[in-house]
Amino acid sequence: MDKVPTILLTNDDGPQSQVSPFIERFIRAVQQDLGWNIRVCIPSGQRSWIAKAFLVDEAVELSKYTPQDTTIKTHNGWFLATGTPASCVNIALHHLFTDIDLVISGPNLGSNVANTCAMSSGTLGAAMEAAMLGVRSLALSFAFFNHDISSDKVENACQISTNILHKLWHKDAWKSTGSPLFNINIPLVLNPHPPIYITTMGQSHIGSLYVKESRSYKQSYLSVAVDDAQVQNAGSGDHEMDGKDGDAFRFSVAGTRSETDAVLGTDAWAIRKKAVSITPLRPALDSLVEAEKSPFWQQLEFQTI
Repeated sequence: MDKVPTILLTNDDGPQSQVSPFIERFIRAVQQDLGWNIRVCIPSGQRSWIAKAFLVDEAVELSKYTPQDTTIKTHNGWFLATGTPASCVNIALHHLFTDIDLVISGPNLGSNVANTCAMSSGTLGAAMEAAMLGVRSLALSFAFFNHDISSDKVENACQISTNILHKLWHKDAWKSTGSPLFNINIPLVLNPHPPIYITTMGQSHIGSLYVKESRSYKQSYLSVAVDDAQVQNAGSGDHEMDGKDGDAFRFSVAGTRSETDAVLGTDAWAIRKKAVSITPLRPALDSLVEAEKSPFWQQLEFQTI
C-alpha cells in the first residue's frame, strides 16, 4: 500500500520507565525511518500478563501525557488510560481516533512466544482486540537474554522492526495472507540482519508463576518478563506445597517454557536461535475438529454433526 498509515500505538508496560524501556525509542524510530503518523493510548502503569481482560467494575480514566523525549511528535499528545491494554484499544478506536489504519502493540519487555506467554500477554491481548474490531494489528516483543537490554541492541531491534513494518505494510501482508494479526518477536542482538522466520506458535506447559513473599524478598522489575537465556524446565518438577493461611505470594516468571518447547518451526525455536519470529494469527480459540468427530461421544450418547 502506498498510503502513509496512521497507527495506534499501545502496550502493556505503560509509559517510558524501567519496566517500559522501549516505547519512546521505538516511536522515534517509526517517525524517523518510516514517517508514519502515530497516535498513542497506553495503560498508565504496568498491565503485563493480563491478556485481553477488561476491568468491568472500574471506570477507565484518561489523562494527557508528554513523553520524556521532546523530539517525539504525536497527534494530540499521548493518552494514558487506567484500564487494560485491550481497553486502551477499544476506547481509542471508538472514542479518540477515527483515522487508525494499523494498531501496533508493544514493543514488549521480553518475548511473547509459545502458548503459555501468548495467551496471557497483555501485548497480544491488545492486538487481538484490534483484530476483533476489524483493524489490522500486530504484537511486537523484544526478547532479551541474560538481563541484557543495552541501548545498542535496543536500537538495532528498532531498526529491524521498522524494516519489517515497511515490508508488511507496503505489501499489505494482512490482506495478502488473510491473517488479521501478526505476533512478532525480535531478539535483542547486535546482528543487524538476523534470520526472519514465519513460524507457528509453540506449545508448552506452565509452572508456578508465584513465589512466597518474605521480608527479604525484593521483586525485580524484570520479574514479569521472560528472559530467554534462562528458560527453565517449568511445569515438570515436584510441587512444593508450602502455602498456609496468612501467606502472601508474589508474581514472578521463574520459568514458563521447557527445553522441549523449541520445536523446529515454532516461535520459541526461532527466538532460541536468536532469530526473528513472525507468527500469523487470528483472534480465535479454535475448536478441535478431530475431537469433535471422535466416536468417543457416541459412547456417552452425545450427538455430533
